[in-house]
Amino acid sequence: MGRNQRDEGELILQIPAMTGRAGATASVGYVNTGVNTNLVTLAPSATADTWVIPITGLREGQVITKIGISGQAESAGNAFTVDYALRATTAAAGDCTDAAIQAGTQIGASADTELAHTTAVATPHQVIDGESYYMLITCTTAVNTDIQLQHVTIHFDDAN
Repeated sequence: MGRNQRDEGELILQIPAMTGRAGATASVGYVNTGVNTNLVTLAPSATADTWVIPITGLREGQVITKIGISGQAESAGNAFTVDYALRATTAAAGDCTDAAIQAGTQIGASADTELAHTTAVATPHQVIDGESYYMLITCTTAVNTDIQLQHVTIHFDDAN
């Protein structure tokens, strides 16, 4: 699906990539490349580097219907991949749990590419009390290839 295509009655929450932080895997790391642009750049030669963006602004009862990602990749003729997934943590007595809600369709190419992808949530997810949400982004880049992340999107129906 293309860039932020909306269904009737659907709202879209856009979260800048720079609000995130490096995840557990960082072979070369991400850099905030523009203080005034909200962009985060993954350097060349990265292997499954992760970036975690907290999802805030959703209210209990809203129903998440799609997820998306925006940015661009400069490939210099080399391959890259971008995976993204909406995840939820839930507080429990023994420990917090962490579960996938929906993975996005993998983006991969060996040419300069605009990242403007949206994936439908297979089973629309209702926002509930006690859950926190985040987008986990995992990218791999080849030599002379970098990826700029602009923002992620959460598409939802406002049940309230």
